[in-house]
Order: sequence, then structure tokens, then C-alpha cells
Amino acid sequence: MSSSSFEKKNRGFLGPRSEALATNELRAREELRLDIDGNGFNWHVWAVAASGFFTDSYNLFATNVILPSIAYVYWQTDENPWRETFINAMTLGGSAIGQLLFGILADVKGRNSLYGVELVIVIFSTIGVASASSGIGNNMSILAWLVAWRFVMGIGIGAEYPLSAVICSEWSSTKARARMMSAVFFMQPVGQLLAQLVGLWVVLGRKSHLQSHCSNDESNQLCRAEVDRIWRIVTGVGAAPALLAIIFRFLIWDAGLYVWEVKQDIPRAIRNSQNVYPNIRARAELGTARLMSGWNVEQTEEESMPIQFSREDLRYYFIEQGNWRYLAGTSICWFLLDFAFYGLGMNNPRTIAKIFANAPVNENIIIPSWNTNPQDPDATIYDTLKTNAERSIYTVCIASLAGSALFIFFSNYIRRRNWLIGSFLVQGLVFIISGGTFYAVFHKGSHFETVALVAICHFLFNFGANTLTFMIPAEIFPSTYRCTCHGISAASGKIGSIVVSLVLRKVGVGSDPNTNALGYVFIIFGVVMAIGAFFAWAWIPDVQNGREEEGGLFKFLKPLQNKTLEELGEGLARADQSGQRIGFRNKLLGLKRRTFRKGSVYTSHVEMS
Repeated sequence: MSSSSFEKKNRGFLGPRSEALATNELRAREELRLDIDGNGFNWHVWAVAASGFFTDSYNLFATNVILPSIAYVYWQTDENPWRETFINAMTLGGSAIGQLLFGILADVKGRNSLYGVELVIVIFSTIGVASASSGIGNNMSILAWLVAWRFVMGIGIGAEYPLSAVICSEWSSTKARARMMSAVFFMQPVGQLLAQLVGLWVVLGRKSHLQSHCSNDESNQLCRAEVDRIWRIVTGVGAAPALLAIIFRFLIWDAGLYVWEVKQDIPRAIRNSQNVYPNIRARAELGTARLMSGWNVEQTEEESMPIQFSREDLRYYFIEQGNWRYLAGTSICWFLLDFAFYGLGMNNPRTIAKIFANAPVNENIIIPSWNTNPQDPDATIYDTLKTNAERSIYTVCIASLAGSALFIFFSNYIRRRNWLIGSFLVQGLVFIISGGTFYAVFHKGSHFETVALVAICHFLFNFGANTLTFMIPAEIFPSTYRCTCHGISAASGKIGSIVVSLVLRKVGVGSDPNTNALGYVFIIFGVVMAIGAFFAWAWIPDVQNGREEEGGLFKFLKPLQNKTLEELGEGLARADQSGQRIGFRNKLLGLKRRTFRKGSVYTSHVEMS
């Protein structure tokens, strides 16, 4: 094989001590890392990543806003909301495919070469959803069009997860990485809030038309035309931030350390780094180091270089080095997290209406699927849309925003791995309490307790596991497989969300207004969260260094030091060297030894006494 063809191959896993790098190259890479780490929070990188994530959040959660309107217009007399479940499941399925596909492509082709493509997909699919029609005389299926376009939109939404997370992670300085990534994730509740606000503003803006046209059956066609306009406006608005985000995408480049480690293009790595961090002084130093070392790609032996996605490299990294545990840990944690998160959050108007219910509903009254609040069977579509938006804003959106904002502040002061475990446990406990409380107050005239607990659940999601499952996969994997592993982890989460939507559909939580099955569901969510804590404890490594023993209580006022991506990317073997125990067997052995050691100390103390 010629050297020119060999150069085109991406470099694979560098090894548990980065031994695939020559000594001088390793030293020069450390110099570049030091230069990048001399910077703080980079608003430029944050704006690029956050703008796309905000857009996708708006479009994903807009379904909660628009589905009652669509149901009113196109299947007004249908009592069963199965179509909503179908549309949501297909959106989430497309998202899982986008996460997997773009995750792999971003590692192979480069992050920047794909960054923006996913937004083009979102823009075109948004236009497709907003212009979907049943044709003249219903000669087309509006459901088929909506499902097809939402599936395509889901691909674009899913693609944003690994791209935004990894680009932000790789461009961040080590000390600012946690704050930047959590600030990007902050855009999820912001997008969710804006979707509700846009829906509320449009409804209030059309209030006079809705109240005049939708007050009796004789003008039903005029009413349907008004409602049809509402959901199309809310959907179409989602394309506007995507257009702005695409402009930002022209202002970012592949991360220098990715280009260095995987593409093996040192001059481009330095140029890209200086484009983002103009104060980097390393170009001359690195160029001199490279010339003095005599190292270049053409002189590298083909047999000595790991090849990205080769069977040998995949087996070495995931199997021989045991790093499948990392991937299993992030994937299972995200699956379990999204099982509860989307179980509570997708199609949330029905869930919220259930927790607000204060009296049984007359089963002889036929309630159409668009009326998400069976407690008010005489509600107009205006009443339904307005109530849905208001309840979602102060029960879900505000609590989620507060949780994300607080996490940004504390992200460097808490042991993130430990808090992932702790937040799973706390979330599980709150869910179990919510389930018991729901049973106690359901249809009893009081609902404040359950509403408050559900708001606390949303707060805890974003203050803990929901944010951390997004962040950690973008930190603990090597550059050559970072996007792929983040995409696999995120897709696992979306599979969890699909599973829970189908389970809830089968249980009939949303379709039967008098069932108290939601209490059981909350308790099940609590158990699922506890299981998540177990897997996080066993298979998730520390991403920060520990605190010093000295300093008393004041040491907790100092931020923890983050590990570099290069150290974390060296995998489980490097974690073992630092004294961490990864895996169920190692964890249990460690507990056994600590217990034995404490017992020995106690026995010695008794004997001396």
C-alpha cells in the first residue's frame, strides 16, 4: 500500500498511555492542550452548539403543543389518542437513527463536515410538517404525511446530540468544559419553554376568532380553519432559529485535538485552534517540535498505527481494554433516564391533566381525543390549548429551567459521577413519593401536592441525570470514537423513550380519565431510576480529580479539577492506574476488601484494649 493511500486512513485508539503517538508528538500535543486550557468559557463555541440544540428542542417538544390542534382538525370525534403515540414514536425513532448515523459519520468524516446538515434536514422537514395536507376530498392521509415528515425531522434532531455535545466538549478548555456543556444543554428547557410560549401567544392572538367561530357547531368549519392555522404557525416558527443556527455553523472548525489525533494533520490542527482561540502561541513551537522530531505521517509504519473502525482496533479498545463497560454504562443509564423522562414529558398535557384532576369523570360522556382535560368536557379548543400551555409552563418548563441553571453553577463543585448516582437515587425516591401521593389525592379535591412533586421531578431531571447523561459520553471516550459512542448512548435513550410511550399507551394512562394507573407508573419510574444508579455506580468513571484531604469545610468552596479529554480517552486501563474500580466484580471486590480492612482495624483495636 502506498503512503498516500495510507495517509487517508483515520487513526484509531491511541492506547491506554497514548503510546500510538511518538514522544515528541505527545509532548507537542500537551503543549497545545496547555494553550487551550489557558482560556475560559468560550461564548463563540457555546453559541454555535447551543443554537442548534435549542432549535431541535423546540421542534421535538412542539408536539405537546400542536397535537391537540391536529386532533381537533383531522380526527375531531376520535376518542382514542393512538395517533399521538404513533407520531411521537416515529419522531423518537428517527431521532435514534440520526444519533447513530451522524455519530459514526462525525468520527469518520469530521465534525465540521456534517455540522449544519442536520439543521438543513430539520428546516426542510419543518416546512414539510407545516404544509402537510389531507388533499382535496381527503384523498391523502394527513397522518401518513405527518408521520413521514416527523420521522425525517427526528433524524435531524437526533444528529444534533452527538455533534453539539462533542464539538462543545472538544473545543472547551478543561476547566470550562462542564459549564460550557451544561450551558448548551440548558437550551433544551429553553426550547421547550419557547414552544409553549409560541403556542400560547398564537392562541391568545387568535382569541377573538376562536371564541367567535368555535362556540357552536354551525361554524365548525371556520373553527377548524382557525385551529389548523395555529398548529402550522407553531410548527413553522421552528424553522427560524434553525436558519440562524446554520449561519453560526460557518464560524466553527473541527477541533484541533481531533484533527491532530485522528486526521493526523498537525498544521490544520494548529490553524483551527488559533481560529477559535487567537491567543494560542503554539504554532511556531509545535512546528519546531515536529521538525526536530523528524516525525511525519509518511514515515509512520503502517503496521504500527491503529486504524479507526478496523476490526482489530474495535476489538482492542472495546473488548481487550474492557471499554465496553463505559459504553454499556452510558447507554443503559441514558435508556433508563429517558424511560422516565419521556414517560413524564412526552404527551405531557394528558399527564398534567391527570395530576390536576379533582373529581371522577362521568364515563357516559364522550370526550374527544383533542380535549386533553376530561375534567372539563365542555371545554372549547381555545380553553384546551390555553390551559395546556399555562399548566406546562409553570409545572414543567420553569422547574426544568431552574434545574439546568442551578447545575451550570454547581457543575464544577460537585463530583459529577457521584451526583449522577445520587440524582438517580433522589429522583427515584421522589417518584415513589409522587406515586403514593397521587393515590392519596386522586379525585379527592386536592392536587397541589402531586403537582408540586411533579415539578420537583422535572427540576431534579435537569439538575442531575438528564444533564449528566448528555455530558459524560462526550468526555470519557477517545477522539476517534467519541461521537460514535455518544450517538449510541443517546440512541439508547431514545429507544427507552419509545418503549415507555408504547407501555403507557398499552396501560391506558392517558386515554382513561378515571384510572389511577399513573400512580403505579410513578412508582415504576422510581424503581427504574434506582436501577440507573446501580449501573452508574458500576460502569461510569470519574471525570474529575478528588479534593485534597486538608482544608476542612472550605475545601468544598473550591471547584474540582476536571480531567483532560486526553486522559479520559485513554480508557479503563488509565482509570485503573488512578485507583478507580470499574465493573461490578471490581466494585464488589473493593467493597469486600474495605469491609475486611475495617473489621481488621476494629479487631486490632479491641485486642489492644
